[in-house]
Amino acid sequence: MIKEQLDKVGAAGSIFAALCCIGTPALLAFLASIGLGFVINDLILLPLLAAFLILTGYGLVVSKKRHGRKEPLIAFGISATLIVITMWFSTIGVIVGLIGLAASTVINIYYQRRCATAACDV
Repeated sequence: MIKEQLDKVGAAGSIFAALCCIGTPALLAFLASIGLGFVINDLILLPLLAAFLILTGYGLVVSKKRHGRKEPLIAFGISATLIVITMWFSTIGVIVGLIGLAASTVINIYYQRRCATAACDV
């Protein structure tokens, strides 16, 4: 049960960390106002982003073993690569990567729900 949720938790954490890294004003102001301004530091955010991306990838691999579809993993790989490469010089690239990351999770949820029966185990 918990392994089925890893990709969702990882994607949410990756989106949060990436939005902090690119300096989304509303998110940064909110974090500062609730006393979490120390999180707005690349020495914290970059390892956090890496950890959440790894968690998302692991969750997608676990889900692939259940539904047997590789499309979410391909979308994740492209999106994670785009996020990592464009993190330092292109806000648009990071946003496109985040959209792809969210799409890979949505695709994975769709395949998981289609395979809700025990007959779908690969």
